[in-house]
Amino acid sequence: MKDEHKQYPADRSGRPFEEGAPRFARTMGLVRWGLFGALSIFALVMVLNHFGLTPWAGEDAASQQYHCPMHPTYVSNQPGDCPICGMSLVPIATAGGKAETTHGHGESGSPEKEGAAPGKAETAPADSAAAANYVCPMHPEVVSDKPGRCPKCGMNLVESAGASGARRSEENDHAASDMGERPVPGLMPVMIEPKRLQMIGVRTAQVEKRSVGGAIRLVGYLTPDETRTASIHVRASGWVQKLHVDQTGQQVKAGQPLLSLYSPDLYAAQQDLLLAEGSLATAGEDGALRAAREQLVAAARDRLELLGMSREDISTLGQSRVAQPEITLRSPFAGVVLEKVVREGQYVMPEERLLTIADLRRIWVLADVYEQDIAQVKIGQVAEMKLGAFPGENFDGKVAFLYPTVSEQTRTMKARIEFPNPSLRLRPGMYADIDLLEGGRAATGVPAEAIMDDGDIQYAFVVHGGTQFEPRQVTVGRRGNDWIEILTGLRDGETIVTSANFLIDSESRLKAAIAGMGQKQSPEHQH
Repeated sequence: MKDEHKQYPADRSGRPFEEGAPRFARTMGLVRWGLFGALSIFALVMVLNHFGLTPWAGEDAASQQYHCPMHPTYVSNQPGDCPICGMSLVPIATAGGKAETTHGHGESGSPEKEGAAPGKAETAPADSAAAANYVCPMHPEVVSDKPGRCPKCGMNLVESAGASGARRSEENDHAASDMGERPVPGLMPVMIEPKRLQMIGVRTAQVEKRSVGGAIRLVGYLTPDETRTASIHVRASGWVQKLHVDQTGQQVKAGQPLLSLYSPDLYAAQQDLLLAEGSLATAGEDGALRAAREQLVAAARDRLELLGMSREDISTLGQSRVAQPEITLRSPFAGVVLEKVVREGQYVMPEERLLTIADLRRIWVLADVYEQDIAQVKIGQVAEMKLGAFPGENFDGKVAFLYPTVSEQTRTMKARIEFPNPSLRLRPGMYADIDLLEGGRAATGVPAEAIMDDGDIQYAFVVHGGTQFEPRQVTVGRRGNDWIEILTGLRDGETIVTSANFLIDSESRLKAAIAGMGQKQSPEHQH
């Protein structure tokens, strides 16, 4: 039993001797307490930083950061170029709701101040809190206390103040509108590097004075001159004995016989004239009787004329003293038979149209004028006509009449244009392209492809310095010859984009959207 229990050594007093603590136990305890304290301090700092109670929170809020408009995830604490796309970094909106676009208020060692061109950047007074700061959208280091233009790129300075600055910005926009220069809602100026400009194929043109709207293009068709068209009818019923013109399209001369008509009524009227003239010859010296018989002769002659007999045929009847059972109808003028609806031996009545004859030595063109061009079309205006039947030839004419109504179906007005046709080359029914020569006056104009149409507004991109593009709202006037008249918004000599507009427009809209997101998020950063 003595071996079952472990015996501990005893000291001189007879008490058991206890074994000592492990090696480095005290050092490990100090380490544990040090780690616990560090973690507690870190947790406290994180909590204070979350609620913005750290001493350095104000400095961090006041520091400016920059990001790429095309890649918002790339953020830098100094201006420069995006390493992904090469675009210039833009300031990120601060908690105060505006972008710190410059360190030009007496701060030293700022990157923007060091990169600013001497003598061009203006700084607003630091002691005037109410003074509005105007900055260049493309060169944030350019600051001024009044509106104007950037000395580097010529763009309009924009206001960068808070609520009061927004009010003054509206006043500046109104002033710019009075000058004819208006920003485009939803768009912002953008800057694109030269390499990217070559890749997307940007082309430009100059705003210049030129003749805009020199011609109005119309389409129409040829038709006979209505004032030189006649329908042939008989004035007494009868039978067609002989048809002298029996083909549609046959040309006739003035006075040429058209058909011979046998009419009992005309034969009876001729007999009455012969009897009246015979009775007049036997009237003798009796004045009253002679006057009465002269009236009968005149009435008989008038009746024959009313029935369609010509004066030459009546004179021939008086000389021959023989009534003719047939009467000849003659053409009233030289022309072409457009329609023939009669045949030999046919019984005809006065209400029937037998022939239609038209003089085609002058011809009409009925052209459609769109509503937006109605005000530019005038009577007497010179017109040039092109026909597919005669390529390379132009026919000159003039606008003779403008119809008083607009078609509800086509929303066009008819214009009647007259063209001489002595050789009868112009034929009714041909399709014609008409250019109305307006004698365009000199006006500020741009190529048609430079104008972006958003439905309610039209705008163009103005180029500054070759790489900066400013959207500018414009008011357009007349259009023609692939050019558009500019009433307001652009000045002569400015450079505008004529190709790749949609790519620049997309980038401008994206930048405006990102800026709008920053303004919406800025109130959250104030807490």
